[in-house]
Amino acid sequence: MPEALVIAGSYEGGLHGWTFDNDNYELKFSFAAHQGCIRCVATNSHVEDAQPLLLTGGDDEVIRAFSLSTFRQLGELSKHAGTVTDLCFCGSKHFASASADGTILLWRLKEWTCVHVLGGHDKPVHSVDAHPSGRMLLSTGADRTLRLWDLVEGRGAHITRTKGEASKVCWNGPATSYLLILGARVEVLDVETSTAEFDIDVGARVLDACFLSGTDFVATADGAGCISVWSAQGCVWRRSRRGGGRVKALAGLRVGPCDKCASLDAWAASFRLVAAASSGACEAWAPAGPADDLDDED
Repeated sequence: MPEALVIAGSYEGGLHGWTFDNDNYELKFSFAAHQGCIRCVATNSHVEDAQPLLLTGGDDEVIRAFSLSTFRQLGELSKHAGTVTDLCFCGSKHFASASADGTILLWRLKEWTCVHVLGGHDKPVHSVDAHPSGRMLLSTGADRTLRLWDLVEGRGAHITRTKGEASKVCWNGPATSYLLILGARVEVLDVETSTAEFDIDVGARVLDACFLSGTDFVATADGAGCISVWSAQGCVWRRSRRGGGRVKALAGLRVGPCDKCASLDAWAASFRLVAAASSGACEAWAPAGPADDLDDED
C-alpha cells in the first residue's frame, strides 16, 4: 500500500501534512502557504500514473500548486476576484477552481493556464466536483442552483433549482449518484432520474458529508458534534464528539486492501474516516462496533 497522507489547511494559512500508519499520525510537513484562511485543498491521488500534485486555495484569492513528491511549491495562480472556495481535479490534464466571485475556472495543468471561464452562478460558488471521466462538472452556489457543466465545450449543460442553498455537491465513486448538503439535510440523488435515492434528516446543521468509497453509505458531521454513517434505511452508526471544536471536513482514508466493501465493518477494516476539527486536531474514526453511543451519555 502507498503511504497514507492526511493534509489540512488552517485558518492562519498554514498547510500541514501527516503520514498515517497503524492509526498513528506523524507530521510530514508544516509551513505557511497562504495569507489568511485556507478554504480548500485537492490532490490528484485518484488519477493513475499522474505526477502527484496538491492544490490549495483561500481567502487571499490565490491558488497554489505543490509537488507531493518534494512538498515544494510549483507555482501560484491568481485570476479570481474573490475567495477561492473549492478545487477539484478533472481527469489527468485539468483542474477546476470555484470562487466567491461567482465564477468557475477550468485550468490546464501542462501550461498552468486558464482555458475556460464558466460564468452562470450570480452569487458565490460553494462547491464543485468533477465526474470521474473528467468531462463534466457539478457545481452549487448561493444562488440556490445546481449546475452541470460540459468541460469539453466549456459551457453550461443543465441547471436545476435546489430546495435550499446547497453547501456541497459530491459524486459517488461510480458516478451513479451524487449528494447535496442542504442545511440539516443531505439528499442523495440518482443521476439518470434526478430523483432522491434517500433523504437524510440529520437533525442539526451538516458541516460536511462524503460517500464511503466502495459502499452505498454516506458519512456526515453536524453542528451538534456527531459523526454519523447513513444508509437508505437510516442511521447505521453514530458517535458523539465531546469537545475538540467543530468538524470542518470529512474524508475517507484507505489503509487496507479492500476496494468494494459489503458491510460497514468491512469498510472500517480497510479505511478510516478522517475528521479535521476547528480546534486544529485531525481525528481518525473506524465506524464499526455498536451502532449508536448517544444512549450511553449521562
